[in-house]
Amino acid sequence: MPLTETELGRLRAAGEVLRKGLVSPVTILGYTYDWAMFTAWSSAAGRQSLPASAETVSLYLTDLLEQGKKITTARRRKCAIVYEHRARGFASPATAEVTQLLTGAQRIRAEKPRQMRALTVKQLRAMSIDLEKLGTDVAIRNRAILVVGFASALRRSNLAALNLDDVEFCAKGLILSVNREKNDPEAKGRLLAIPRGKHANTCPVRTLRAWLRRRGGAHGPLFPRLDPKHEGQRMDGECIWRVVKKCVARIGIDPADRWGAHSMRAGMISAAGEADVGVLRIGAYTNQSPEIVRRYFRRQELWRNNPCAQLGL
Repeated sequence: MPLTETELGRLRAAGEVLRKGLVSPVTILGYTYDWAMFTAWSSAAGRQSLPASAETVSLYLTDLLEQGKKITTARRRKCAIVYEHRARGFASPATAEVTQLLTGAQRIRAEKPRQMRALTVKQLRAMSIDLEKLGTDVAIRNRAILVVGFASALRRSNLAALNLDDVEFCAKGLILSVNREKNDPEAKGRLLAIPRGKHANTCPVRTLRAWLRRRGGAHGPLFPRLDPKHEGQRMDGECIWRVVKKCVARIGIDPADRWGAHSMRAGMISAAGEADVGVLRIGAYTNQSPEIVRRYFRRQELWRNNPCAQLGL
């Protein structure tokens, strides 16, 4: 029996929803902003934004770079333009000409990625002790966020996405169910085992249990918001970022000096490297390639097994 126009419309709409699952909501939000910036520039320049020509995209990216924008920003804007064109049935305007422009800009500028500072175990312990003394519900929650965030090396979005049902306590520690990650677009998920710590203030199990005694056993976000206006709602990545900034400031560190949520992930990877944990083992734990893991090893790695130090100069 042929489908009616109503049924066809419903299936087309459902298919569009499924196709949107290819890109995360956070990425789509960023692309929406980037596309708005491009259309505004095109309008002011008297150029057509959809479909855009390769020349228009090249001129736009050149203008961004001349304004002092980073190459990473230009690359993200290019991705947004490509996404919007393909989503609306047009061919990508990011031809070889556009790619060559960004490659040439990188060679001329030699821009290096801005790395967040790595949190150390000593700093983590200081923040944990400070928050335990403070003793409020927010402090105990933040303490658990810091310790579990460091121990798990999860990205801030994954940390915020954890639910109570994603946590399983066992004799050796706890197991987290990580349902979706940046490099797991199909949401196959993975299990992450976090062992008990040797010290009370940096033990993921003890700090998380202390928070759960305050939180209660209701289903929902593992780390909900506690401010009166949004109480019980899920935190997002920005909330986790603010928690780290505030806690760093409480132990006398300038939070503006490249500190943020990524400092927890960077800190765990750096500390594991200092403890001579192999790159492959770290990568398996953090779900990263060895090449990416090596980027996190900080300046102290320059002195580990330094060949010149063996020469007796």
